[in-house]
Amino acid sequence: MLLNLINLDKLRRGIIYAFLLFVVLIFQNVIFSRVSILGVRAMFVPVAVVAVGVFQGSVWGGVFGLFAGLLCGIGYHGSLILFTALFPVLGFFSGLLTEFFMNKHFMAYFFLCVMALAITAFCQMFRLLVFIGADPMALCRVGGLQVLWSLPFTVPLYFLCRFLASRDLG
Repeated sequence: MLLNLINLDKLRRGIIYAFLLFVVLIFQNVIFSRVSILGVRAMFVPVAVVAVGVFQGSVWGGVFGLFAGLLCGIGYHGSLILFTALFPVLGFFSGLLTEFFMNKHFMAYFFLCVMALAITAFCQMFRLLVFIGADPMALCRVGGLQVLWSLPFTVPLYFLCRFLASRDLG
């Protein structure tokens, strides 16, 4: 009787996306945290949030972004509130844009990923720029390099999330 109250399709999809989040966080925090280009490390959790938003819609993107922000913020000192607030917004609006205004093709997704990575980099720089008075050019260089270094991860996450969205989990 209790199983009749549970939507098993959504439960399966939630478990699959929880596993996806776990894998993305392992790759980012364990493997790619050791690889830096010009002193910058990749941050591709926002790309995963956008991918889920694009292929599953605004609600799934927002919920995935909330959990991604919580778990990603734990790994970055002083960023828990930032990521917990920012990633659900990115997931929700990427889903909203693709539900009503944009298609789900790669170029639209890529544009959303670039915007999400740039917004994330700007939000990370904001406190240093305003409150500490760091050099704006140095911050822009680091933020731009972070965006560029994170862009290659858009391709596998696009195809993986597109594949997961096309699967019938029932």
